[in-house]
Amino acid sequence: MSLRENLSMVRQLVPLAGICAGYHMVKLVGNTIDAEDGFIEHRVSQLLAQRLLRHLDLSVEVRGADKVAGLHRYCVACSHASYLDWAVLLAYYPSPLRFVAKKELTRVPVIGDYLKLRGVLIDRRTGQTAKEAIAAAAYDGQPWPILIFPEGTRSPDGEIQPFKPGGLRLLAEAGRELVPACVAGTYAAFPRQARVIRTGVPLRLTIGEPVRPADFATADEAVAEVERRVRALRGAG
Repeated sequence: MSLRENLSMVRQLVPLAGICAGYHMVKLVGNTIDAEDGFIEHRVSQLLAQRLLRHLDLSVEVRGADKVAGLHRYCVACSHASYLDWAVLLAYYPSPLRFVAKKELTRVPVIGDYLKLRGVLIDRRTGQTAKEAIAAAAYDGQPWPILIFPEGTRSPDGEIQPFKPGGLRLLAEAGRELVPACVAGTYAAFPRQARVIRTGVPLRLTIGEPVRPADFATADEAVAEVERRVRALRGAG
């Protein structure tokens, strides 16, 4: 990375870190009041994500929020092109989400407390795999929907990569409805190889019709339909 790129990255990171620090202090106070339910934790995290996106001049259009009204204990299967996808989903998805994440991330300021409270955590120190963590979460009593990025990692080119169906299959077998979602524009703003976020890019979160595993002969057929719908949302423009 060139000196100019390094300076651009620092100039962008410093105000973002300041914003995060302020909200983190509010969350620490809120958690002493609401340590179990998590409403304050989620609301402050949501407001923080919205504030960061506004600071970066990244507007977000949300389509299809009505598709999940009244749903409970379901899964969200979303495209994944950028680290910004996390911020968009945290800021604008119509309900709190349970992010699947490595347990080490609970030590990260700001997002760590959120993950401790409601994350589906993978403990690699014990040899636990993502599938094992998801399998346990599929049957627990937590009401928040579980978010999965079925591609497994960020797209290298902005295109939706073939799904790795393991986690979705487990949730389908548990009878959880599978909601397709797609975040558009985040690759243009912050692709995998970038170090500086491009500001002023319009983003869009689109939520599709739920897939009900009971409507399909096998869990694999339900998962294939989810992938088809996520790709259709991407192409809908």
